[in-house]
Formats: sequence, structure tokens, C-alpha cells
Amino acid sequence: MDNEMANPMATEGTPQTLPSPKSAGSGNATAGSRQYSGLTVLEEEDFISTNVPLSGRVEEEGHGYFHWEIDNWTQLPDRVISKTFTVAGHDWDILLFPRGNGVNDTVSLYVEYKPKDAGEDWHVCAMFGLAMSNAEDPTLFKNSVSHHRFTAEESDWGFTRFVELRHVMTPDADSRALLEKGRVRISAFLRVIKDPLGVLWHNFHNYNSRKHTGFVGLRNQGATCYMNSLLQSLYFTTEFRNAVYQIPTENDDPKRSVALALQRVFYNLQDSDEAVDTTELTKSFGWDSLESFMQHDVQEFNRVLQDNLETKMKGTVVDGAMARLFEGKMKSYIRCVNVDYESSRVENYYDISLNVKGCATLRDSFANYCEVEMLDGENKYQAEGFGLQDARKGVIFESFPPVLQLQLKRFEYDFQRDAMVKINDRHEFPPTIDLGEFLADDADRSQPWTYALHGVLVHSGDLHGGHYFGLLRPTAEDRWYRFDDDRVVPVARDEVFEEYYGGEFPQPAQPATAVPGMRTRPNSKRFTNAYMLVYIRESLRDKVLGGEAAAPAHLLRRVQEDRAEEARRQREKAELAHTLAVKVVSDKQFAQHQSFDLSYFDQRQPASNPLFEERMPRDMTVRDFAAHYAERTGCALGSFRLWTMVGRVNKTVRCEVPLVGAALDMTLAQVLESRMPRWTDMRLYCETCPEDGPEDFLDEKPPLRTNLIHAKFFDPETFTMRGLGSLYARNTQMVQEIMPKLRAMAGLPPDTPIVLYEEVKPSLIEPIVLTLNFRQAEIQTGDIICFQIEPSDTSVPRVPDFFDSVQHRISVSFVPHPTRADDERTASGASSPDAEPLTITTSSKTPYDNVAQLVADHLGMSDPLKLRFYTVSPTGQPRQPVRRTPTTTLAEMLPSAMFMQPSLNNKGLHEYTVMYERLEVDIVQIENMRTIRVTFVGRTMRDEHQLEVLVPKDSSAQALMEATYSKIEQLLRTQQRSAAGGSAVPPKPFSLRFYVVGYHRVLFELNGSEHMNLGTPGVSDVVAELCTSDDTTAEDAMMDTAEDRPSKNVEVFHFYRDLSHAHSVPFLFPIYQNEPWRDTWTRLQRRLGMGEKDSDNNSSPATTADDSVCLWDLLEQQQQRENELAEQRIESKDEEDQKKGLDVAGFIGLHHVDRASRHRNLHHERAIRILN
Repeated sequence: MDNEMANPMATEGTPQTLPSPKSAGSGNATAGSRQYSGLTVLEEEDFISTNVPLSGRVEEEGHGYFHWEIDNWTQLPDRVISKTFTVAGHDWDILLFPRGNGVNDTVSLYVEYKPKDAGEDWHVCAMFGLAMSNAEDPTLFKNSVSHHRFTAEESDWGFTRFVELRHVMTPDADSRALLEKGRVRISAFLRVIKDPLGVLWHNFHNYNSRKHTGFVGLRNQGATCYMNSLLQSLYFTTEFRNAVYQIPTENDDPKRSVALALQRVFYNLQDSDEAVDTTELTKSFGWDSLESFMQHDVQEFNRVLQDNLETKMKGTVVDGAMARLFEGKMKSYIRCVNVDYESSRVENYYDISLNVKGCATLRDSFANYCEVEMLDGENKYQAEGFGLQDARKGVIFESFPPVLQLQLKRFEYDFQRDAMVKINDRHEFPPTIDLGEFLADDADRSQPWTYALHGVLVHSGDLHGGHYFGLLRPTAEDRWYRFDDDRVVPVARDEVFEEYYGGEFPQPAQPATAVPGMRTRPNSKRFTNAYMLVYIRESLRDKVLGGEAAAPAHLLRRVQEDRAEEARRQREKAELAHTLAVKVVSDKQFAQHQSFDLSYFDQRQPASNPLFEERMPRDMTVRDFAAHYAERTGCALGSFRLWTMVGRVNKTVRCEVPLVGAALDMTLAQVLESRMPRWTDMRLYCETCPEDGPEDFLDEKPPLRTNLIHAKFFDPETFTMRGLGSLYARNTQMVQEIMPKLRAMAGLPPDTPIVLYEEVKPSLIEPIVLTLNFRQAEIQTGDIICFQIEPSDTSVPRVPDFFDSVQHRISVSFVPHPTRADDERTASGASSPDAEPLTITTSSKTPYDNVAQLVADHLGMSDPLKLRFYTVSPTGQPRQPVRRTPTTTLAEMLPSAMFMQPSLNNKGLHEYTVMYERLEVDIVQIENMRTIRVTFVGRTMRDEHQLEVLVPKDSSAQALMEATYSKIEQLLRTQQRSAAGGSAVPPKPFSLRFYVVGYHRVLFELNGSEHMNLGTPGVSDVVAELCTSDDTTAEDAMMDTAEDRPSKNVEVFHFYRDLSHAHSVPFLFPIYQNEPWRDTWTRLQRRLGMGEKDSDNNSSPATTADDSVCLWDLLEQQQQRENELAEQRIESKDEEDQKKGLDVAGFIGLHHVDRASRHRNLHHERAIRILN
């Protein structure tokens, strides 16, 4: 920094907190008290070690000090620079502002770095202290310390309020002043700090990840940090990236292809210099913008993404690539001790979930996972052919995949708290680990099973929210980087293997003056810790990480086209600053305009009647634009003149003044700013000069008090309006005097009676009194007169009727309700009128019955009252049904403008969508009926259908059951017809079991006699469960029909994290006496419709029962305690009535994410779903 131009105000720093010094020699930068101690500023080594100690893990290049003796303080200028001094090979000086730097009555002090290289890409890190001391007594001083990364942008740093002047000049009662006889000493103590990673104390302003690390990050869309950290980990797995690149995507739709979107993300991570956007990827998932603001679990996302990609790879050259990279095998076994019998099952896995609680290291977690359990005593194993036997039960790995993904179970259910909690315990993971000891004896050991850590996905936060980032080692080289969304920075190896183990923060050292027994600060847990680990097998590391992934040619072509398009948009954006849009309406457009004003200047202008519209340079003159307009439209230059148009208070757009004479030399920007400052575009009217027009048409304005009036003619027979052009009228001229001119313009006989109206605004069309002059009638330049032949009777439409129709004219599309389509209408396979929506243009004032008749005629229905209409939400979903009353119109069927802005069609009309539903009874009868939501569950809980059943309001449950049976019979008939290729197949006989659920828990079972008082819709619902012997396997049928085995019903419900966060459909499930839990769980899996992979990854019962334990016995043992709790609890009468109809012996809770996404509350985490 040049001595004369230095301005520390721009780079001033606030001293940052450092470890406390060993004495009182270091004070706050804004404090004004002087320091006293046995230490002096001239004892440099002791002073710097005491007041500027090394902190943390930093190392110094060297340290030094400098003393600046000042003898003439009062004569100093406002800004003074010391001599240059050198510390560790770097040049420095001190900046002094004796009367303050922008702050009065203070002393400001700074350290300034003097770069030897004039370039901008340099930095030096330093810890420093500045001291001001008495020139004769060095034990009397004031000092402050800080540290800083000195750069070209911030080459000086220090303290604006180092000390107040009064503390410098005024002595204390028992000491001398710092400044005596104009003399004072200023000292600097510096430590130059090593910066091996290049980011020490970096403020990350204008930080370029690619330049500093060779990598780029991913932009966070709101809460997609979990996705970003995982994608970076997968990207650096080169073999995985190659497999993704080889998925055929050349003909895929970029908006719907997950594989293509992921290919683009990976290529941009390779090639882009900026952080990569993932919006296209999440859109390919089928996600909306709301999903991008919802936090999800990184492990769950990993599983869903891998499942999706594995499906896309089937039948391609990379079929099986996911399994080769991520799939391992494990064996669950029960091995008898005294006889030669073993029961085992081999399963595939893609990741392993390991316990953190109770495990200090990763090896401890594996040992815990493979821990052998003895089955003896009362817990002996029933071995087939051998009876009850002592046995060992456990899990052993048969193989580990090349890329081993480990999830640390940081989130667990706490039975004492009755809630999910985050486990922040310390859990150490090594750089390498040998997993051979956890392999089966017959496993392949031709190569060592040693794994090296290459990724740590870190979660910072608690159960209800937080942030993910990744610590990744991209290559075999032991260099680590932190991938934190769009920022990539190098990190020290020690940070990876210490900072994110979890556990407690280190307790600060006990001060020497501490009193024995004094209360210490309680330890606090680190809430930022490792959540997912990625290990790569060392013997396969070169294959997994080696080579360079080559993007497919079509992807390169698409990316280049997109970049060219983006460059074009950027150029257009730059051009916008130098151009403006000019829109011109002429009499040609005015003649065809069928609405208010001369035309519309926005999207409402029909495509069939376009205006002249171009972007023109802002500095173009009106004269030059007129020439350009004449050339583009074919008009003769000099045959027209342009008028400015302005927006009036009543929201109309009308002509104001002609651009003639000197105005022709004004620029377009000047005209816009002076005449139309509220608009970003210029709106003009082109007036054609009449054949007998004045010679000064282009040079002079119309005579004073002469108005330009526009005329429209309304034809009631065709119900159309025609713009006739314009005419001039004086203020004192009577309105009736222009009637001959109007008749001539309309081509009417001279004696035709006409009636005149003024188009004031869309909602105000007033008749004009012919005996008034134009000033009295308040008609001025730009106003519009509409006229028609005087009607012979009142049935003939008038001008106000036309504008009322225009104001309320809309385009409406009627579409069937998405979940209530009539199955019978497609029974024959023929096309249906419902296949295409009915689109009509009509008035929003159309009565309800007229709308119903239009739709019924389109559908071929004889009774329009068997239609019900629904408003549509902004997301396209049906809302509440529209009530039919004598005053209901089409407007009541449309969404409120407060929540939804309608689009415009090519005719400039607002477009709306209304949904309709065919009814079995007419809508009048529905007024006396009630809609009840019924969830029908078929053979498995995954075979779920939502039904809405109409029953009379005063009916019993029997009516509901009969109506539901009819609907389900119709549904099954359709399904069987579809399975039979379209032929009519009657449904097989079936039976149903009904029960009422509330808040996703079973309340009571229906027997038909209950009155249907179910509470609020959505809170209480009915479940109809299919019961048929054909729905079970032979094994289940034998068990379920075994009359000699007593059975009890238990309620099975679903929850996530907290028991109060129930979701999905609960159901009743039978358990049998003497049935081991493993058999119960197998039956339950089949009832749920879960495959092996689903049961391993996505769901687990809340019970911790052993496989051989009988659930029946557990419930019997707890029955006494349940009875005591039931006696203590005070129940309401409704609860008592409901319990009478529910006979359950206990509950089974299934813990998993709600994959049906029924919860729309943002406080509940929704399941991740990739829809494409």
C-alpha cells in the first residue's frame, strides 16, 4: 500500500478471540485502561510468548518485533507510517492515526504488510500484538492482539479504537500517563504463521474452489446438502461414474431422465469452473421446489438412488455394475452346539448399519454386529429332527464389496424418553481397517480384506434438522478435502480423524487459582460427527478410483448446446440494459380489437392480432424510429405520426400527445422517462394522416382545445365490436355534431338512428348526452366513443352488455376428477368423452345449471344433476366441491385470484380448470348424504385404494359396509377384466372386515350396528380389509385355519422416530400360541407385501423379541401390568365405547419412513421418492 494513499478504514478488523495470555498484558481492543505488570515491552521474547502465544495447531515461520519511538506526538499529521521492518523474510510497517481513523478522540493502530511481489494472488498469515508504552517506563503499556490473513484486498489490519486519547494523555492517580512530553513508544510483535493448506483464516470472498483445489462444489437448493455430499462421494468413485456414463440416454427426455441428469451433473463436476447446479437432477426425480427445502436422510437417499440406477442399468452394458461395486453378502445362522445341525440364510446388502452406542471404535461396531448369542436354558432352539437344542445365533460376512458404505447409527429410539434421539457419543474410525476377522471361514482370502477410508459424510445438528457435508479423499493420495455444498477446501488429515469422532468437547485446563471443590463447567457433546463412512478395498483401489471417466459424445453435445444457449441468454440480458421494448398499435389492430381500449399491450393481446413490437436502442431518436417503423410495416414515411400513450388512474391506456416537431429529435429513453416513467416499455399509437389532412401534420400538434377521439361500432347481431379509427372534435362542439361523421365511418345511411356511449373503464360504460358539448361531457383526447344502431326493443344487446361479457369472458377446461373416474365408462375399451377435456369460452356469470348442462351434453349424460364440480388448487389438485344454489355461477367454481394467477390462452383469455365427478345419485339427494373416506386394502398392505362412499347422514354402519362392498366389487371386476385382456370376468366371492382408524391407529371394529359418527374427515377414517382364503399361501392357510391353535389379534401400526408420529394404514393381525417370533415376523412380512430387501433396509419392528421367543407368551406376561395401567387411566365415554369394539391383545410398532407421503406437515420428514 502506498504511504500516501493507505486507508485502513476499508480493511479494519475487530480483534478476534485468542487463548488467554499468561498475564494481564493483553487487553480488549476497545479498552482504554493501562496495563501494569513486571513484564515490559522491551523484554521482547517474554512479551511475545506471553501476549501473542501460538494457538491451536498452527506453526510459525518465524517471529519478531519492532519499536517505534515518537518524540513529537502533538506535531504528527493525521496519518503516520513507521519505518519498514522485516519479520521472517516479510516486510511490515505500522500505520498510526494519532487522532483516530474516522472515530474522534481515539488512537487507531494497524499493521500493514508490504508485498515484495506486486501481483494480487498473494497472502501472508500472521498473529500480532500492538502495544503503546511510556517511553521512560516500559512496564506501563496498553496492548491488543489479533490475527489476520493479509491479502491484496486486506493488506492492513488492526484496531480503530486502540485506546482513547484521554487515557493516553491523562495520568492515573497512582501512575504516569503513556504520553509524556510528546514522547511515546509504539511496538509491534509478530508471528508469521505457516499455511500449508492455503486457506488459514480465509474469509472466502471471491474464493475459487477449482483454482485452489482442482474441484468444484454443488449448489444447495435449500436443504439438499445431504444429496450434495453423497453425489460428491459417488462422483469420485470413478468406476461408478463410468457406469453412469454408459447408461444409454441419447434419446432420453432431460426433464424426466434421472440417468441423463446425473450424467450432466458428473460431467459439469469434471469440466465446470463454477459450482454445479442440481435443479435439473431433482426435477428429473419428479420433485417440486418444496421437496428441495425438506431435509432427508443421506443413507435413505443413497438407497433410493442406487435402486433407481440399478433399474436403469438392467439390459445394458453396465447391467450388474451396482452390485459389483456395492454389494456384499452376509449369512445369518443358528448353529447347534451338541448336534450337527445349522439353519442359515445368505442375504445381499448394499450398506451396513453399525451401532455407535456402546462401541468406542469401528472395530467394536463390527464385533457388536457379529456378536454370537447363546440360545440355551428356556431359550433353546427347536432344531428340525433334533428337538430343543443349545445353539449359537449370529451373523457372519461372506464377502465385502469393493466400495463399503457404512452407516453409523447416530439416530436411535430411546425407550426411556419414548422418542428418537441423536447419539453424539465418541466413535473412532481408523484410516485403514482389516475386516478379515469378520469373514466366514470358507471366504475367499486370496487377497487381503484391508479397507482404506476415502469418505466421511458428516451430520451437524440434531434430530430435527442440521447440515451435511463430506470429507473426501478423491484419489489414493492421502489428501483430504471438505465438500461443503458449493465450497471445496483442503483439510488436514488430523481434522478428519479427530474432529468428527463425536463425544465431548475437551475440558479447558483448570486454572491454578481454582478453589478445590469449585463447580466446573459441565462437558458438552459435539453435535457435528461422522454419520456415514466410505471405505474402499485397498487391493481394488486402483480399479475403483483409477482411470478417467469419459463422458458420452451425445452428452458433450447437449452440454455444449446448453452452454451456447446460456451464453446467448447472457448476451440478451446484457443487451436489455441498452435497449427498450417499443410497442405500436395502429388502426389495423384497433379495427380487430374486441375488448377495452385500443388494444392490449401485454399477454392478453390475441396472437391473431399482434402489435408491432421490437427492442430498440435506448439512444435512438423518435425520427429514426419512425423511419424504421415505416420500413418494417410498409407505411409511407410522412403518412403517419406517433402518439404517446399513458396509463390513467382508472387503469386504462389512452393517447396523450403526438411526437411531432422537436419531439422527433428526442431519444426513446427520454420520451419513456418523461411521458411514461411507470413503464419499462414504450407504448405508441400510429395515427394515419387523412387524405385531406393538414400540411403541418408531422410538425404541429392539433389546434388548441381540439381532441383526438377514437370511435368503435357495435353490431348486436354478430355481437362484435369494430374499431373505426379516429376523428377530431373541439371542446365547444356539440356531441351530436359528430354523428354524421360516425355514420359515415360505420357505413350507415345518413338517417340511421344511433346511440352513443363513452368507454370510461371496463366496469363503467356510460351513455352520452347528445345535447352537451365535449367539455361538458368530459370527453378529451384519447377517449373512446362506442355507438350502435338504436335498438328497436329491449331484447337487443347493447354496448354495455358487450363489455360486461368481455370483462367476464374466460376459457374453462372441464376435466374428470383424478381419483373418482367411473370404471364402467371404459368397460368396453371404447373411447370415452372423458378422455379429452371439454374447453368452452363463456362468461364467469353463467349459472351453475347451464354449466352442468354443457358438460352433461359433452359427456352424453341425460341428467346434468348427476355431476358434481370441484375447484382446483394451484398444484392442480381438486379442492372442495362446489355447492349448487340458485345463485351459484361459474365464478364460484374458479380458484380465488388471491391464491392463483390464471394463465392466458392465445386469444388473450384467462384459462381455468374445473374438475367434475359423475355421481350415482343426483346432487340434490347428496345434500342429505355424507361422504366417508374408506381405505380398501387387498391381499397385502401395499394393495391400497382410496374410496369415497356416499351414505345417508342418519344411516348405520351397515349402509356404509354395503355401499363399500359394491364399490370394491366394481374395482375388483375392473382389475380382473384388465388381467384377462378385456373380457368380462365376474369377481370371485370375497369378504371384508371393517374398522375405524384415527390418527393412523385402530379405534374399533365395525359390526354394522354403529351410528356413523366418525368425527372430522381425515382424522377418523374407515378401513375395509379384504379377507379371503385365496390371499394366503398354503403355509398361512394351514396356520390361520388351525382351530386347535388359540389366536389373538394385535394391532400393527407404523411410525417414524416418535411413537406419536404414526403414519400409513394400521391393521389387525393374528398371533398364535407357541408360534416363534421368526414365524410371526415372516407372516407379517407377507401381509405387508415386503420383499427381503425391504425388510432389511426399510422397516423394523419396535419389539426387540428374540427369533425363538413367542409373542403370545410376552403378551401374557405383560397382561397384569396392562390391566393395572388400564385401571389407572381415566377414559372418556367415547373412548370406552370405542374400546368395547376393539379386542386386541397388544401392539406391534413398525419403525420406517412414510413412503406414501401422507404427511404434508413440514415438521414430519417425508420419504424420499424418485418418481421417474
